[in-house]
Amino acid sequence: MFWRFSVITLFILCIIFIVGYVSGQVQQQILNKLACIEHEECGPCLSAASHCRWCADPYYSSSVPRCNDDETLVAGGCAQNMIQRPYKAIWHVVENHTLQDIAPDSHEAVVQIQPQKIRLSLKPRESKIIKFSYRPAKNYPLDLYYLMDLTWSMKDDKETLVSLRDDLPSLLKNLTDNFRLGFGSFADKPVMPFISVDPRRLANPCAVEEEACEATYSYKHHLSLTNQVSEFIEKVNRSSVSANLDNAEAQLDALVQAITCDKEVGWSLHSRKIVILLSDGLLHTAGDGKLGGASKKNDEECHLDKNGYYSEASTYDYPSIAQVYRLLDKYKVNVIFAVTENVKSHYDRLHELLSDFTYVAKLESDSSNILKLVKMGYEDIVSVVDFEDDTNAGPVKVKYLTDCGVKGGSMDEATRCTGVQYGMTLNYEAHVRLDSCPEYKKSRQIITISESQLGQDSLTLEVEIQCGCECEGDLKQGMLLTCPANSHLVCGVCQCNKGWSGPSCDCSIEDEAASAALSSQCREPNVTRAIPCSGSGECLCGHCECDPGSNGRYCQCKSCQKSRTNNVECGGIERGVCVCGICACVEGWSGDSCDCTDNTDTCVAPGSEEVCSGHGDCVCGVCQCNKANQGGTSYSGAFCETCATCENPLCANAEPCILCHLNSSCTDICTIGNVNYTVSERMNEASNIDDISCILRQEEDGMNCEYRYTYKAGVKSMISMEMVITTKQCTQPTSAQIMTHALIIMACVITIGVIVILGVKSAQVVSDRRAYAKFMQEAQESRKHMQELNPLYKSPISEFRLPESYPRDQHL
Repeated sequence: MFWRFSVITLFILCIIFIVGYVSGQVQQQILNKLACIEHEECGPCLSAASHCRWCADPYYSSSVPRCNDDETLVAGGCAQNMIQRPYKAIWHVVENHTLQDIAPDSHEAVVQIQPQKIRLSLKPRESKIIKFSYRPAKNYPLDLYYLMDLTWSMKDDKETLVSLRDDLPSLLKNLTDNFRLGFGSFADKPVMPFISVDPRRLANPCAVEEEACEATYSYKHHLSLTNQVSEFIEKVNRSSVSANLDNAEAQLDALVQAITCDKEVGWSLHSRKIVILLSDGLLHTAGDGKLGGASKKNDEECHLDKNGYYSEASTYDYPSIAQVYRLLDKYKVNVIFAVTENVKSHYDRLHELLSDFTYVAKLESDSSNILKLVKMGYEDIVSVVDFEDDTNAGPVKVKYLTDCGVKGGSMDEATRCTGVQYGMTLNYEAHVRLDSCPEYKKSRQIITISESQLGQDSLTLEVEIQCGCECEGDLKQGMLLTCPANSHLVCGVCQCNKGWSGPSCDCSIEDEAASAALSSQCREPNVTRAIPCSGSGECLCGHCECDPGSNGRYCQCKSCQKSRTNNVECGGIERGVCVCGICACVEGWSGDSCDCTDNTDTCVAPGSEEVCSGHGDCVCGVCQCNKANQGGTSYSGAFCETCATCENPLCANAEPCILCHLNSSCTDICTIGNVNYTVSERMNEASNIDDISCILRQEEDGMNCEYRYTYKAGVKSMISMEMVITTKQCTQPTSAQIMTHALIIMACVITIGVIVILGVKSAQVVSDRRAYAKFMQEAQESRKHMQELNPLYKSPISEFRLPESYPRDQHL
């Protein structure tokens, strides 16, 4: 009876499972159908989901919607050659030169970013990850332009710079072998009220000091960039000081000319460009020039005469801070403001606005520390790597993750890395995403990803935006079919021109009266008291423009959940599509937001073939370890690979590579079997609570050393592991330690002996007390029995008793 009951129960459960599975499959098929059939144009149809197809046959008359899956369209009578399908995905690495430093014979061969050019395609709600690396090249060319304040107060500073003729080359050699020097100077605009208009003071503005100097000028270019230090010193020595009336000079005028006059200055295409600006005064900004009649807005162009002077100083106003920022970014120039203590706070505030391209340092009153400031400023500038792109001009967006050159470090969202040194390789991930089609036609967007400080090396992305359709029969069919006015033939149907809508394309979106007449087409059918566009959009010529968060033909549906992994609705087109608030997942994905994968590769440890090491289940790509039964073993780890009483196989397999790294006998990557191990050291770094530590013990120079390291394992497809050594503890036995250990052992032995003796003695005392108590009890029992008289016994004691009748009271 019980056997029959069990069989019936099992049969019923199987039926329930099959029905549930079939109903789930039917529901998924229905969702897939709904994702397509509501679209009435080819572009939105193919963009709706990966399985959607469009029938471009203009004579298609079936009741089956034109936007459907392949099988349904063929069954409905649409010829195979008239079915429009999504474009094939494109991924092609066009240029991929390896990273290399400066070649001795050519500066053009330097490669700091890899790869250099990729061609790819994107569909709406699709994202792709592009991995690239950046490594600062050693001895990268340096173009250093000295822009000096040559007003009267800086006379001594010029002489100090000349005196450093011997120290300057050695300093620059320590920075890079490839350097060039240039020289320019500035004073102020030669117009009133910045200078005196007295004829004698015009020719010699230093007459009040009873000295001769050059007439005031705004900017003068003295020397183009050269590697001849002696020529540079000579130009500085031969330059003359000038003077002006106020304590503000034309620093920004001179800076703009030094940046934009690239041919005159000689800026190299492949070089790090730095302007070191020396001054002890404040600076004029946009608007100040109008006081002297320089009323035109600075045109950000080069205006140097044949003698190197800024010829339009009295015409154009001083540039604004915003203009300077744009030019620094455009020409990739950095500025070191070497200024005296009394004006440093002023330049600090300027640096806050130009922080991406400037560095401020305190200059001694006689400029004696100028070489030190050059070194500090250069090192500060080259230690920062920051990437930027030009995606503002198109629909494609880019997000960056980087490890900032830390071996084994995590990839965090950032574009800027600090503390970068030569030889460090920075790994980046560019997440390129297309959220939606700007318009339903095929287009292309060129994206340039470049390092903001240099800009010469860049990664170019040619992104083909796969929106819309290309129907070859449109031109031929257009000769036979006539579409209404304000419309044109697109893939077999007449599509309204931009700005027109309605069944006959005769309703202008800007015509409110005509638009109101078609409002009934914006009401959801078979719904009582339906309002246009469900109250979540605007009805324009019978077509609903839905508000954000709503979708559907009548805006009757809400948006779906976004995936936790990529923050895209239903995980993106490669995972699923939103159908009226429900995610219809593609094969291999499941869950409310299609973020649960059926792929088990992420649950297989490197070097293993078992899913979750045979101690757990792979759920949504993550191992869920089996819970320990009573008396059983509990496993943990990303792959359920370790337990409290067993050896961790990932630790054991990695030990040879750890030893190889410690002995410096292998490269950065150690390969065992088919697993690549990357070993790095980050001593005393706080580890995450979920990190699993491994222990390696070995003897080093007579010392017992213990290394603790953690690992980060890649998925099966990557076959890689990143090992990070976090701590090292070594101990060496000494005579004092041996004596201490001996005394401790002796004390322990004596203590244990005393405890044993006391225990034995205590046991004897307890035993004796128990025996004595037993003896006393037996003696007492014996006495009790002796109280009964033996009939043969006669007591020697005589006993006398008075008669009862004898009067006892009378004789008392």
